[in-house]
Amino acid sequence: MRTLAELLANGLLLGGIYALMACGLNLIFGVMRVINFAHGEFLAFGALLGVSLVIGHGVPFLVALVLVAAAMGVFGYLLQAALIERVVDGPPIMSLLLTYSVSTILVNAGILIWGGGYRGMPGVFSGSVPVLGMNLSQARLVAFAIALGLTGLVYGFLARSMLGKAIRAVSELPEIATVSGIAAARIRYLTFGLGGMMAGAAGVLMAPMFASDPQMGARFVIKAFTVIIVGGMGSYAGALVGALLIGIVEVTGGYVLGQTFGTAILYVLMIGFLLFRPSGLFGLRVVAR
Repeated sequence: MRTLAELLANGLLLGGIYALMACGLNLIFGVMRVINFAHGEFLAFGALLGVSLVIGHGVPFLVALVLVAAAMGVFGYLLQAALIERVVDGPPIMSLLLTYSVSTILVNAGILIWGGGYRGMPGVFSGSVPVLGMNLSQARLVAFAIALGLTGLVYGFLARSMLGKAIRAVSELPEIATVSGIAAARIRYLTFGLGGMMAGAAGVLMAPMFASDPQMGARFVIKAFTVIIVGGMGSYAGALVGALLIGIVEVTGGYVLGQTFGTAILYVLMIGFLLFRPSGLFGLRVVAR
């Protein structure tokens, strides 16, 4: 029973970090209807920059988190303004190919900067913490608390601030938002920057738990896609619930079947939702006419 409780708890903790990553991806899709294949590379750069600052230069972890999140947010803003904005109104395949190309370029840039090997944060939030009779990873507890806090802040920003309401307006009623005087292009720049910031922050939070390398983005972006397919494309609440569910499935499946088969369960789950509930748990149903 204790083992089951620890598996569920660790799954929830991992899911909280996945939520931060997936909510950024879902936010970009919700506003621009663009599936960002380069989202995983924002996470990978976030992790590697975090390792470089904390281990290489002795920067405190929380300071590194803020610096990296800000840097990836600015990078996302500039990337949207310089490249992706040009294909937003084009066929979906154009944005897919463009973000995939950006992903490939960033992977190779990461290898040039950091090499192809693995990097970690040894000694940062190491060890376990006793919680209700369970021994839980300190790194996962800290990362979960920060990720959930950041996810909540972004949700509050979207729900209550004027800029957040403008982002929601462009997402839900783009034509009316433009007629109302909202600068839709600027909103898209900010949205992509916000998504990049969330991915970069998730990367830093993952660095104490997982070995980081320039190619890690591909592994985690698939999990992010699984989260938003399960939770529902364009649904912020769905991404949160889907992430927690995916975290539990991954940790429990890995314990029961081994890491390889545990990851494979995620793909089976994603295929099942695509076939039988493509709108996800909270997504809007699309009716073909």
